[in-house]
Amino acid sequence: MLYRLSKEDNTIELMPYADFESLAKKEKDLENLLAENLGDLYIEDGQLMRIFQERARQEEPDLCALDKNGNLVLFELKRGEVQGDTTIQVMRYAQSWGQKSYYDLNEAYAKYCDKYKLPKQELKEAHKDAFGLDSALDYVQFNREQKMIIVGSSSDSRLVSAVDYWKAQGLSIDFIPYRIYLIGDEYYFEFFSKPYDTHVNPKDRKGIIFDTNFAYDENSIWDMFLKHKVSAYGSVAGSVNSFQKGDYVLYYHKGYGVVGAGKIKSDTKENKEYKRDYELFREVELLTPEISKIEDIRYISYSELCELLNKSFYLARTTKVPYLSEEESRLVVERLLEKYEIDK
Repeated sequence: MLYRLSKEDNTIELMPYADFESLAKKEKDLENLLAENLGDLYIEDGQLMRIFQERARQEEPDLCALDKNGNLVLFELKRGEVQGDTTIQVMRYAQSWGQKSYYDLNEAYAKYCDKYKLPKQELKEAHKDAFGLDSALDYVQFNREQKMIIVGSSSDSRLVSAVDYWKAQGLSIDFIPYRIYLIGDEYYFEFFSKPYDTHVNPKDRKGIIFDTNFAYDENSIWDMFLKHKVSAYGSVAGSVNSFQKGDYVLYYHKGYGVVGAGKIKSDTKENKEYKRDYELFREVELLTPEISKIEDIRYISYSELCELLNKSFYLARTTKVPYLSEEESRLVVERLLEKYEIDK
């Protein structure tokens, strides 16, 4: 809940809230919002890899994803209070999708990649890369378990009661509420991360593990180091807006790991001279050597990074999540400097 706090007498006043239905938004709008921001909004079971979104006029779950262990998570989204029995609906989906083999999931993922113009890759290999696994899961390890998540308006008490009932019966089902607030002329979206919110405060200095774009242009890394910047391109160019001045950037190069580090020292800028694609960048103060060829790379592998920080990351996006605290970022920089010093 969001309360207005009075400066004068320290009293609080509950703020009114809305949902997607009252704002005349479609259920597809909520679906797209969750799908595009899944790594930031849903953190209960670790990061999730999207593999499917509902198609128009099809009896399908709104969103399907895999966790690190290959288990299937099905999302059913409701923009406002529901009249029918949503829990029965999502259980039908779980029964249907729970019987799908790896090959069925791989086919669904291929269609999803085609629709959203994602790189085509075998599902088990894409899953391995997304979660930084040493080896791909075996076919039979996929879809062993299913979890149902219903996302809906926080005021829908009937839906909350129904989910609680089925949870008490032993089903793997949960309800995640959301609220929308109108404050001034701006809308604010509140999503209830479970079991508790561990996001880094945006105003605090942080570190972001940032992709070097190797999959699309193997020379992007050299351009970033040579010109002391961090860049993103095309549809994901806005990823550089995740930084603020003073943040740490930890360059992640596919096939290696974290290969360099720097501190952000500028606002976002557009490179109008870059003709291949749309590029946004921020200027960086490099904290590690300015390297210019593959032979000079020293790196912290993904497994070493996880051991160093005692956490894992979701790698299938430009900004890897979760973000790092300032202290964690310094640890990574120190380890990187050791790597480069050892080989001098």
